[in-house]
Amino acid sequence: MTATPSTLVRAFLATGALPLSRSISQVQGMLQREDYNACDLADYLRTDPTLTARVMAVANSAFFSRQPCAAIEDAVNRLGTLQLTRIFAQVLANASMIRPLAAYGLPADAIWHRSVATAVGAELAAGRQGEDRSAAYMVGLLHLVGMLVVDKLWLRQAGAGRLHHVDIDHEWTADERRLCGFDQATLGGEMLRQLGFPDSVVSTVGRQYRPPLTPTERTFYIGRLVRSSLCAEPHPNPDQEVMREFRLVAESQFEAFLADVREEMQSMLSAV
Repeated sequence: MTATPSTLVRAFLATGALPLSRSISQVQGMLQREDYNACDLADYLRTDPTLTARVMAVANSAFFSRQPCAAIEDAVNRLGTLQLTRIFAQVLANASMIRPLAAYGLPADAIWHRSVATAVGAELAAGRQGEDRSAAYMVGLLHLVGMLVVDKLWLRQAGAGRLHHVDIDHEWTADERRLCGFDQATLGGEMLRQLGFPDSVVSTVGRQYRPPLTPTERTFYIGRLVRSSLCAEPHPNPDQEVMREFRLVAESQFEAFLADVREEMQSMLSAV
């Protein structure tokens, strides 16, 4: 049978290689139901102490809350669906980025740092335009999850060379497609679909190497530029139309924006 993104991701998730993925999928499904009930979600979370502990740690971090939540019921009732979805995204990202990716030659902290930089950059860009900050944040935070699937496949192929990063527009796509037929963006979008994340997040992650068209894609593009700059990754001339839209054409404007991102990242990085 020919491999598809769906079958590759399903096989990856079945191995248990992504911590908490089954629980995250369950709670995402609950959050998106029309008859969503906060009490039902709190009851479910009480059956999963690991997920509950992580949700509480993030909910009580400075990045998400100025007033601590005493119990999971308090967190569920106070934070609401949108904020909880953001928190589950961070819990999933943090749990998945606990080991290095050998195929890419990246240690775990480098992957996490790239994800945080992109998330904060995309969210601040969305704020400038009055766009959906939460969608931008989640896309930035989770945009590299497809690399986990690629890395798993790479480890099965003895003697395979490390994947080569080109620039922000192409990244590792050529080597990824040679290895498994798909790039990490396609696999990442499919993984988030199977885990029940919102369609806007799924489609933007899956399209990250295409020209940015939607508002979320354009804020995400800025987040990726931020990542490229902060992580010393090579990048060609950025899309000037998008840069003008976000008032970041001048070097001084972009440097000031990067300073805001660095400041915001300090809070984010302290959230478990």
